[in-house]
Formats: sequence, C-alpha cells, structure tokens
Amino acid sequence: MITAATNSRLSRRVLWGIILLYILPGLFARAPWTPDDAVGFGQAYTLMNKPFSEWALSFIGDRMYAEDGLLAAWLSALLGLLAKSLGAPLHWIDDAMRLGNVVWLIVAGWAIWNTTYRLARRAELQPEDPFGNAPTRVDYARAVADASVLCFISTLGLLVRSHFQVPEVAELAGISLLLLASVRSLDRPIGAGWMLGWGIAIAFFARGWSHLIPFLGLLLISSSTHSSLRFGLLRRLSRAGLVAGSLILLWFIWLISQPKGNVWWDSWNQWNYTRFLILNPEDSMTWDKLKITLKNLAWFLWPTLPLATWAIWRYAKAFSEPAIRLPMAGTAAGILVLIITNPADEANYLPLIAPLSVLAAIGLSTLRRGLTSLIDWFALLWFTFAAGLVWLGWSAATFGLPEKMARNFEKLSPGYVPSLSIIEISVALLATAAWIRLVIWRTGKSSSAGALWRPLVLSSGGITLIWLLLMTLWIPRIDYAKSYAPVATRIKAELQKAEALKIGKELNKAFGKEPAADLCIGDYNLSLPQRSVLEYHSQIRFVHSPNPEKLKQCSFLLLADSTRSGMKVRAAFAAEHERNWTEIWQGGRNSDRKEKLFLFVKATKPETAASP
Repeated sequence: MITAATNSRLSRRVLWGIILLYILPGLFARAPWTPDDAVGFGQAYTLMNKPFSEWALSFIGDRMYAEDGLLAAWLSALLGLLAKSLGAPLHWIDDAMRLGNVVWLIVAGWAIWNTTYRLARRAELQPEDPFGNAPTRVDYARAVADASVLCFISTLGLLVRSHFQVPEVAELAGISLLLLASVRSLDRPIGAGWMLGWGIAIAFFARGWSHLIPFLGLLLISSSTHSSLRFGLLRRLSRAGLVAGSLILLWFIWLISQPKGNVWWDSWNQWNYTRFLILNPEDSMTWDKLKITLKNLAWFLWPTLPLATWAIWRYAKAFSEPAIRLPMAGTAAGILVLIITNPADEANYLPLIAPLSVLAAIGLSTLRRGLTSLIDWFALLWFTFAAGLVWLGWSAATFGLPEKMARNFEKLSPGYVPSLSIIEISVALLATAAWIRLVIWRTGKSSSAGALWRPLVLSSGGITLIWLLLMTLWIPRIDYAKSYAPVATRIKAELQKAEALKIGKELNKAFGKEPAADLCIGDYNLSLPQRSVLEYHSQIRFVHSPNPEKLKQCSFLLLADSTRSGMKVRAAFAAEHERNWTEIWQGGRNSDRKEKLFLFVKATKPETAASP
C-alpha cells in the first residue's frame, strides 16, 4: 500500500544525473558510424555546407535523399555551423551535431513526465486509502511521473538509437508531445490545441506522415468518443491545424521554389506511401514476420513492455476512463504502425515507447511485492554480470587476457593497437563503484522503501552503467571498427602520390573552405553511409553517377563492391570501362574484409579499339 510516509519524490539531482549519464556518453570522441548514424550525419553535413535558402530539401553530397524528414538534420546542421563558427576542429563537428539528440530526448522525457503527472492526479488513478494515510494527489502524481522517466530511459531498445543521428528520435519527441496535448485537453480543452499543433509539426518534419496518421487518427477517435475529451474538440483541432498547417504550408512553398523541389516532393511522398507495406500483399504482415516482431519487441521494450502489460490487465475495467484510454490509444497506434509498416525495422518500434512508459508507471502502484523483487533481482544479476563481461572484454582487448576472448577481438578489429586512457579508466571505475553503492542502497533499508520509482532504479542505473562502460572502455576499438576515417586517410595519401593531379596542397585546406573545383572523386556504387563519411573525413568533393562515362570531369574514381555479392560490380566495370581508368589502390576497413573499395585514376591515353 502506498502511504504518505513511504511515498517520496526522486531527488532532482539523482534524476538529472541518471538522465545526463545516460544521454551524454557515446555522443562524443567518435566518428559517425555506419550505416544509420552515417546517413543522418551526411544529410546534416550536406545542409551545413549549403546556403540556408537551399535547406528546404535534403541531399547527401550531390545525391538527392528523399527519405525520413528534415527536422533532425536542420537542428544538427545548425549545431555544426555553431561549432564551426566557434573555431572547432573538423573532428569535433560531428560531435556537436549529435547534441541535437540531447534536445529531442529531453523534450520526449519532459512530455512523458508531464503526461504521467497530469494523469496520475486524476481520481481514478489514486491509490486506495482505507485508513486515510495516502499521499496527496500532487505528491503521488510526482512520484508516478518520476517513475515514467525511469521507464523511458530503462527501455533497452532506446539505448543505442538515441545516441545515433537518426530522425526517429525527433519523431519520438513529436509523438510524446501529441500524447501530452491529448492529456492536457482534459483540463485545458482549448489551449491544448497549440501544443497538439507543435507535436504534429515535429512528428511530420521528423519522419513524414506515415507514422503520424495512425497516431492522430486513434487519438482523435479516443477523444471524440468520450464526453470529457469531446468538449472543445473542434476549436482544439482548429488551433492545431493553424499551427501545423501554417508551418507545413510555408515549408511546401519554400520547397517547390527550389530547382529540384517538385522531384524531391514526389519522391518523398512515394517513400511515405511505400512504407505502408499492407498495401502490398507480398510485403504485409505474415505469421512468420509476426513471430519475429514479437521476439524483437520482447527485448527492445524491456522492462517497459511487461510493466505496461501488467497495467493494462490491472486496469482492464477502467478502459473508459481518460487516464487509461489515452495512453492505450497511443499504444494501439504504435502497434498499428508496426502492422502496416515494416515490422523488422527497429526505428518503427520507437513510437511505442512514450505511451508504454506512461502505462508502465501507472501500473507500478499495483505491483505485488513478489513482482517488484523479481524485477529488482533480475536487474541486479543481469547488469552485474554484463558489467563483469565488459570489464573482462576490456582486459582481453588491452592485455590479451583471457587469450581466447582476445583472439575473438582481434578477428573483429584486426590491426587495432590498444592504448590506456587514465581518464576513461577512471570514469569506468567510478561508474562501477556507483553501481555497487546503488545495489547496496536498493537491497538495504531506507526511507524510500515504498517509493513507486524504487523498482526501476536498478534497471535505469544498470542500463546507464553498461552504456557508460562501453563508451569508455570499448569505444576506441568500436570506433576503429566502425569508422571510415582510416580509409579516408589512405585515399588522401594515394591522391597525393598520384602524378595525374599535382594539387596535393589543396588536400590540406583549412576546414570550411570549398575544395578546388577540379579536385573530385567519381562516386561509383558507394552506399549512402560510405559516401557521407568518406566525403567528410577526406574533405574532397565526390560526384555521383551510375555511369562512369559521366564522371570524366573527375580525375579519380572510387568504386565500392563486396565479396558478399560476388564482386559483380567490379567485374562489370573492368569489362566495360577499365580501359579509361587505371587502378592505383584497393582496400577497405580492416573490420570488414568482405567490403572492398577500389581507387582509379583517369588514364592519360585511353586505349582505342583496333580498326577492322
């Protein structure tokens, strides 16, 4: 039973400490990682190097990119420009861009906290009080809201993607605002329309309209079928339409004024349309896909999903109440998104996190002591074991002990030379000591023994611990395996040695200046992630064309292929075009031996076919 004596708010310092330790590690001191992180970075980096008047549509280099949205790229590009104006070196630019994730996660967390707080104050969610010693509505609501934020950052699947430069993090912020606006309509039925409009705009500009439509539709249905939510609905929607419609209309006018605006608009809408796989019977949900999706959801949404499931079962008789109806509508919309779009794409799971975090926190007050202990002990044993594995892996990678594990690391990142960083080791030791202290506090007796958020402290703290250890002890090796910076360095060295283009001094221009107009590399079959990071690290202009004959303005050509596909692209190039190009280098990342890159220089005297 929740009483005033046992109910307590989580310290703001502790809460913000957990949030910052969760968000900040992994954003800095690394290069953009392929594939998803590199694509988001390339989109923003291209915008950063264009005039602001051309930001209405997105490219990666000279290749049109009509997928996802523009909002995350806009913010990242602005942060990159700010870092550049402050004199930041080149390798800090991508670090500055990833600070945009901090903004979106804080917006999402703020919206989830306020959504839960407003719902938990309602009479239908107050704990039973037969003896008159229950906490006040405000104190209880704050404790439940604190728990919702812990649920949010404890979600396993959010951990990695929230540190990548991907648009779904911004979309999650927009959907969280949509949910909050729906809840605010209970006590501010007219004013909530402004926030609803901003939520629609953020979700739309973050990742298009294919996810937005199910959420808007189900929240609208839920609101229109309940008297408390139906009051002021039309005026609320008119205000939301004014905000979102005005922003979208201004962007559309700006877009079609661009030279390739109409083409981008058609391609982007086609991308949104094709995401509805249910329209294609061959790609729609099948029983096998459903089983795979359920398995993925089980780990991706742990521990939020089982806690939310408990809340749904516990409040099954209260579905008609707005406090349960609204987060349930958001959950149903997230499930609908999975059914009608690609269930194998982890990015499509993120919209579920906001409503499930709210439901999970609401259900905590009804958890039995046995379930609470089970969650605690699972988190304690699992995260302690995982932390031990991280330290053991670091020992193997750094000192070669144990030998078997060290050999496996060498296979994953051959050629890596380990080094010791006192700062990183110190941070890792402090994090481990903090975990031990947290475990002692959680398993001991304290004044917070009955606090609602207490069962989630070990889960959120454990997630933060593992991520902090990985981003201190393992990040140099992970960055070595995922980064294209060494490849770009080798390509630049080959260009400087080539006698066909004697402008090696141009390769060392200060960051921020345009490369020489005649210095370019033909991009032949490079993937978008490869194109993004190679252009960034080399600071050389790439020109794309599927036909090498159209790349004659460049003195060099870079071809990408893979042994996974049987090197078919390389073979076809050799048969049709190699008489005009001379191979001067081939290589790739040491961590991926199947991926191959070939650098060619234009032949000075192309061979001609013999006369009959």
